[in-house]
Amino acid sequence: MSLHSIRAFLLALVSAVLVAACGGSSSSTTPPPPEGGISVVPGDSQVTVSWKETPGVEYWIFAAPNNPNLSLSTWLATTGSTYRLKVTSPFVVTGLTNGTPYSFFMTGRINSGPGGAATPTVTATPRLAGTTWTAGTNLNTGTKTGMTYGSYVETATNTTKLAYLAVGNGGRLYTATSIDTWTALTPVVTSDLNAAEFGFAKFVAAGAAGKVIYSSDTKTWTQAASITTQNLNAMAINGSLAVAVGDNGTIITSKDAITWTVATSVPSTAHLLGVAYTASGTWVAVGAAGTILTSTDGATWTAQTSASTADLKAVGALASVLNGTTTYQFIVVGTNGTVLSSADAITWTAQNANTTASLNALSATNQFLAVGANGTIITSADGINWTRQVSNTSAELKTLLRAENQYIAVNTAGGIVSSK
Repeated sequence: MSLHSIRAFLLALVSAVLVAACGGSSSSTTPPPPEGGISVVPGDSQVTVSWKETPGVEYWIFAAPNNPNLSLSTWLATTGSTYRLKVTSPFVVTGLTNGTPYSFFMTGRINSGPGGAATPTVTATPRLAGTTWTAGTNLNTGTKTGMTYGSYVETATNTTKLAYLAVGNGGRLYTATSIDTWTALTPVVTSDLNAAEFGFAKFVAAGAAGKVIYSSDTKTWTQAASITTQNLNAMAINGSLAVAVGDNGTIITSKDAITWTVATSVPSTAHLLGVAYTASGTWVAVGAAGTILTSTDGATWTAQTSASTADLKAVGALASVLNGTTTYQFIVVGTNGTVLSSADAITWTAQNANTTASLNALSATNQFLAVGANGTIITSADGINWTRQVSNTSAELKTLLRAENQYIAVNTAGGIVSSK
């Protein structure tokens, strides 16, 4: 089938859906629009749509960018138009472009009957998270928390479930479907767990004395065979390989989170404190006394010159495309407000982050965001110019996770602050 034929088919299919939604306004089974219409709240790459539901009514959301006069009659012809069927309030429309205004309206139907009249159209513009922070619950994970977010198939119902995992001192384990309510799990190990990741359809945690544990559902855990007694401080998974780094230059890798192998060549004995698989396809590990190591396969590593003596804690990279050419910006953060940037992960330049607070964690999705001592949170679009954000806390932030289009930071007492 040609591209033109595919497009024509999809257009016809969506047209049928829209006609069904619009038709039959005189039918006795046609519901009125929700009382009070709909309200929208912008988030990072998303908009939350809320309304007053009527029992027995099925609701459809229609949306499109850059059209403040969006209506049933113009929706289909608007470039970028989209819809969500059989939704309940509140509903989060994801996959949107930050900085672009989106218009929304809704129709309802009863017993799969014709669609009713549309609500008035409302507009919202998604924007980056990280500027407004809210204090949340307190986890009893101890001085350092590892946190991740993933999915699993619940055997009893054969449905996919989403879950957070938090790990910490003494092997503590917590799980949650929302960052507001956490459930303690029975520890598998008694040693500290410093890092958590999701990959290979597993939740994986690593920590002191080289301990690695894994679970397919956060409930039943297995300890992997130990291949090191060194403390493991950080971990990253790129979908096909897991890399954990630790004390005295320790790097171990796995293709399934079950069987682990010591890296072939590591030209450093420094404590390694952070690791990431970056946008360029390069692994970067960072650590004490300005240590930066790079690798293309996780097995063989090369030492790079950072020109810094700071303990480096975290690393990430963003990609940008201009005129068909992709470039990368690598960022490393560490103690005393250290920020280093590089275009190739080889040559590094110190940047002024407008803070002397030690920076402990970094996120590199849509923007750079780092957290650290004294409640410090800084953001940057390019890794060069940084802005201090108001965190509403003075506690040291040690852990940072981006999940569900929001940032979640955890302090040394287990307290959560979040931004979305």
